[in-house]
Amino acid sequence: MSLSVEQFLSLSDAEQLQTIKDLNDSGNVKTIIDVLTSVGIENLSIPLLGELGRAYNNNGNEKEAIKVLEAIDEEHRDAVWYYRCAYAYGSIVLDNNEAYISDTMQQMLRLVDQGVRLATESELDDIKSYCFEVMDMCYMQMDFEKCEADYPDLCTAYNEYVAAKKKKREGVPRHRTITVEEIQATDDMWTINEPMYWTINIYGSYDDYLESAKPFTVEQRYLNAISWYFAEVNNGGHHQFFYNSTGIVWEDALAGLRLFKMDTLADNLQSVIDYFGGSISFDRAERWTILQDWENEEELFDFLDKKDDVVYEYDGIYEDTFVHEHPELFVFDGTYKVRE
Repeated sequence: MSLSVEQFLSLSDAEQLQTIKDLNDSGNVKTIIDVLTSVGIENLSIPLLGELGRAYNNNGNEKEAIKVLEAIDEEHRDAVWYYRCAYAYGSIVLDNNEAYISDTMQQMLRLVDQGVRLATESELDDIKSYCFEVMDMCYMQMDFEKCEADYPDLCTAYNEYVAAKKKKREGVPRHRTITVEEIQATDDMWTINEPMYWTINIYGSYDDYLESAKPFTVEQRYLNAISWYFAEVNNGGHHQFFYNSTGIVWEDALAGLRLFKMDTLADNLQSVIDYFGGSISFDRAERWTILQDWENEEELFDFLDKKDDVVYEYDGIYEDTFVHEHPELFVFDGTYKVRE
């Protein structure tokens, strides 16, 4: 999506904010930065300053994010503000592999601490979780023994978050039998993919991913990868797909698109892989670094926008055609755990 300064200024205040939010949600951060900096930071409302800070964070320019966010007066600094600032400092900690005692790490923890307090008071559970995810991001550099002494309330809340997340991961057992007849009778691929969705681990290492997929056929694994690919690209484009944990399935998604005769989509995804040098790391932290490096290239988001459009507009053979033609490859009889 392109947006000129003139188009932006012709919008109402509410329309301006919604347009920038939509651009941020779709990963089109360069447009946001170009438009809002052209308008002038001094002319931006507090919500637009927050969105510009968010865009800088998503563009891997955390120092500029901090400058913009700190331009917001203290009286307007809410839980979201503290999260965005904490994310910027946390990214710097991660990039520089800074120790727990570093000034940057300590500033991140102070921001997270206050963000969690405000989010709790306002019952913003999603923002509270985002704050804890910043601590997750810096997990390898954290000294939790010292942290518990320095930030006792924060660490108590974080431990409760970790325990709740672990409980959700463990899930509730569910038994399913998926027969050839059921597969042939349904066009809802979610019902067929559900056991793989809940079982295959996309959040750990690539070895974890492969190990968790062992109970299933390779075709079932491919179906799950394609499902993740569609879900992420249709929500936030290829940038979101690779930025999130879902990027670990890219090779299986590509192989699945080929096997399922979805060649237009396979060629499209292959062109994205080729753009990044022919292969992309299965490690999320390494993908973050790659994306941050490439985000400095002006043509990246224009290129990805075109590749996203191919997925949005695709009207060829969908995955259910292959599944219906080969139902025996997708049968299931067993138990898996559904997370709460």
